[in-house]
Amino acid sequence: MRTISGPEARALVESQLAAHGNGVLSVLAQYRRDDAIAAWHETIRAVEEFINLPKFGIADDRLRAWLCAIRLDDAFVSNPGPTWLAVRQALAGHLEPPVISRFTRVMLYAGAMGAAFAQHGLNARSASITLDTIGGAVDYFQSRRRHFVSLLYTMPYAYSGSVVLQPYDALTVLMPQVEHSCIAITGFHQKLALLEALPDFSLDVDHIGAMASHGFETLDDYFLEPERASIHVMAELRGDQFTMPDMEPLDRRKIFSAAELRNGAKLIGATYEAFGLKDSDFSAMGLLVVAFARHCRDDYYVEIGGERFRSMLRAQSALDPAELETLLVNKPSDYATNSNAYQPFLDLGDRVVSNVNLLSRFLYAFKNVHLGSRRRFQIHAGFIFEDMVKRDLDGMGFAVTDIKRINRKEFDVVATRGGVIFNIQCKNNWIDLSKIEAERTLFVRYNRSLTNYYARALKKERGREHLLKQALGMDKVVHYVVSRFPVIGADPAVINYNQIDRLGFAGQAGA
Repeated sequence: MRTISGPEARALVESQLAAHGNGVLSVLAQYRRDDAIAAWHETIRAVEEFINLPKFGIADDRLRAWLCAIRLDDAFVSNPGPTWLAVRQALAGHLEPPVISRFTRVMLYAGAMGAAFAQHGLNARSASITLDTIGGAVDYFQSRRRHFVSLLYTMPYAYSGSVVLQPYDALTVLMPQVEHSCIAITGFHQKLALLEALPDFSLDVDHIGAMASHGFETLDDYFLEPERASIHVMAELRGDQFTMPDMEPLDRRKIFSAAELRNGAKLIGATYEAFGLKDSDFSAMGLLVVAFARHCRDDYYVEIGGERFRSMLRAQSALDPAELETLLVNKPSDYATNSNAYQPFLDLGDRVVSNVNLLSRFLYAFKNVHLGSRRRFQIHAGFIFEDMVKRDLDGMGFAVTDIKRINRKEFDVVATRGGVIFNIQCKNNWIDLSKIEAERTLFVRYNRSLTNYYARALKKERGREHLLKQALGMDKVVHYVVSRFPVIGADPAVINYNQIDRLGFAGQAGA
């Protein structure tokens, strides 16, 4: 074991990025493009259903608990028949047969993959590879779903071979690439950002790999990207401030459908209407997504001929058709670039291909960009974030006070626990995390400006802590900044929201 830093660490990380990037492309290049894209697209559908079925596809809590507890151990792998049959019978009254078939197929793959990982020295029952139960496999696939989509985007760029990738082989063929290279590419880009942001960053290197001295978690719970005010938070904390639109009835025997996509477009518009979302640009985009859904096949795939697609773009007048095509159609590129891609369509020459989930994901991301620069939304999102922090503190056993102002001095969130005052500033400054791969220097520069700003904010709060002591009659005050979007820094008083549990530990220890 040896420790490296600076230029030596950078050289190692960059060499690994090149090796893994080329490795992904070399594997994909073996296969014939259209067959492989169709096979992987079908695999993504099956995996997405596998993730969502236990979470949202079953109303019976006992059935859900039973399903998630099913073991995918060696006994299952050696004799899967009884479990396979029991699951099919249990789901038969709830879901349509094709959904059940795809679910049980992924269940079988998950068990086999766990056994294969174990044979190659990877612990299939570890914290990172949770393939011991169906519930664990759901978490496993959910943590990697972004890599699945990024791999789909990379396929038109990479494929040049003649080997046919069969749908039933796609997961077992490409999952090792996700596990070995795709995750590594994301991780190594983050290590470069850490190296440039932290002077004391280092790597402990041995014959197995490299362990970083610091980590950086960019995602929220359930592996979701952070955002100022998610639609789920709006429903929870501001549900009385918008009116639910009329929704189409859904076929509950399906997990995904075009009707669900159309309902989602309505719900996004209604939820954020108070912030001016439903202007001409978003309305035009929402109408286009609904129009694309008319080309839906099997309530999932969306495939449109190239000329027909471009005529649909020209039919609206709110957005420039050429700019719109750039927003909607992915430009073939390498895996690292595609790890941040949000365009819903793949360009296959004579046609463009998407699915209802990619369209929904795009419209939701378009909403975030569209609202991001609006002052009214920024202000209200800041108040919403304060309420999120209060909710979480209450759940961790803090007593949240109603203090907002003392002697004309404003405070965000003030709570107490164990005779200690916790003065928490809630910072909702947006950070474009895609810059980690796309423009790392810009990301690091902005990250540094934010951490400096947070340090000044903490210094200011420490200078007026006497006001809180007098108001609450306590002698000890601790100050924290909670950042909605994750930043890289060394100050333990700056906590990223996705690690807000750290406040709970601080409260237990009396800060």
